[in-house]
Amino acid sequence: MKKKFSFFLLLILVNLAAEAQQEPLFSNYMFARTISNPAFVGADKTINALFCDRAMFAGVKGKPVTSAFGVDAPVEIFGTHSGLGLLIMSDKIGYQTDISVDFTYSYHHSLKNGTLGVGIKAGLNSYSIDPEDWISPDGNNGSGDEYVPEQFTSNLIFNLNFGAYYETTQYYLGFSATKLNRGVIFDPEDLEEIEYGYYVPHFYLTGAYNIELPDPLFDLQASFLARSDLAGYSLDLNGTMFFKKRYWGGLGIRISPRNFESFTLLGGVELVNGLNLGYALDVNTSGLIFKGATSHEVILTYSFNIDTKRDKKYKSVRYL
Repeated sequence: MKKKFSFFLLLILVNLAAEAQQEPLFSNYMFARTISNPAFVGADKTINALFCDRAMFAGVKGKPVTSAFGVDAPVEIFGTHSGLGLLIMSDKIGYQTDISVDFTYSYHHSLKNGTLGVGIKAGLNSYSIDPEDWISPDGNNGSGDEYVPEQFTSNLIFNLNFGAYYETTQYYLGFSATKLNRGVIFDPEDLEEIEYGYYVPHFYLTGAYNIELPDPLFDLQASFLARSDLAGYSLDLNGTMFFKKRYWGGLGIRISPRNFESFTLLGGVELVNGLNLGYALDVNTSGLIFKGATSHEVILTYSFNIDTKRDKKYKSVRYL
């Protein structure tokens, strides 16, 4: 009975991931804007590196686990303020693993009251299925299912992404679209027949607004991130309080058309100059609330400028 229950939990996980989240999500999206929007690459005057690791539905076998590593830097190309970036991401759920390597170019144009930027990200996804990770109804490894291959399979799919943003000292607003070319996921041994489907384009709208407080030691930001594949959507709403631009804590909620999905607790600290550590705890209120009620996420970012002295103070949050 326990093994059968694990099988049905995995089915729920796959359905939850496929419904409106074929792409992974992050609760620390406000600190990792370049993951969902390539236009933010090179938007700062510093070289930035980030690492983010997220495990959803803790305690459930086959749970989604996502890791992302990215670097970006501002560059001058033919006299224009541009940016270059690299993003490597691994997303595993059940018997499926998706590893992507993307390169980004962005262009930034200074306006009277802010900055306008656009970016293009292109790369390859390595999509694989390992039947050894499949949990069958009888609890045995290996599928015995006609829709799951009997042997390990993988293939490479090209993907194309686009983003744009506008930013001032008080707020920013960004829009992006991913997997625009709808790359096909096929059976490598049978190129004539589509076996697994295709990557669905996803659309993101994000923004943040800095709220001035009477005490200059504190800063408050309200932020949001909306995701949609045009079949469903989810919306994150967050409020984050910063103290001396070095410590922060916040609250957030995630909602979808069907239900209130989760609420989020955020916290973080600047460990040393330019090095920041953050954590997010999602308390799930739907789906797998009775088993796998929490999701955990850790983010580490580092910003530095090789053209200035090491005692320069960097901002913990890019848009402050």
